[in-house]
Amino acid sequence: MGLVPRVKKKQKARLPTRITPELCRLLGLLHGDGNMSYGRVLFTDRERQHHKVIHKLFRKVFGIRLNLFHDKRRNSYYSHTKNKAVYDYLVDELRMPRGAVRSQLSIPSFLPRLEMSLQAEYVGGLLDAEGCVKSRQAEINFSTTSKGVYIFFKKFLARAKIEYSTYERARYKNPEYEIYIYGKERLRSFSELVRFNHPLKRKRLAKFL
Repeated sequence: MGLVPRVKKKQKARLPTRITPELCRLLGLLHGDGNMSYGRVLFTDRERQHHKVIHKLFRKVFGIRLNLFHDKRRNSYYSHTKNKAVYDYLVDELRMPRGAVRSQLSIPSFLPRLEMSLQAEYVGGLLDAEGCVKSRQAEINFSTTSKGVYIFFKKFLARAKIEYSTYERARYKNPEYEIYIYGKERLRSFSELVRFNHPLKRKRLAKFL
């Protein structure tokens, strides 16, 4: 008698009914470097330890597990799910674009109205995904092709009274917008409001605090 093949049980998602810090962090991760192509929610990062953080966060928000794939050729890890309920929620409720995220990205209308602590979680997600902490100097920088994200980040820093510099770089298709925060004092002020969950970036920032 042959073995009966195991059928993978479909996970039932738990959809959020209110805006939480975890949901804001997740939205920032998606806006920073997420992908919503072909009905799939996907996160990319080279650091496997950061994927553990993302998996824990995603399960807390939606109650389901992400899958993890390692592309050895590109030396990157991919966390992903094709859960339709989660995908539709992100599109319908959080206004995520279907497809390549950054080329069509817009800021949800509720985000600028949130209290600063929730906005800080969103910004933390952006930086976990797409920010850079220099290893040899006190600097945080962030780049995006979304003008909406760029403007939101600038307004957040202005409201927090943290000085920053900007640069707009011309690209073939879409311009790239960059934000820089220099100096130990500014980084200390910033870290009092915004925290990194990315293990490597958090470790680098700790050297300057």
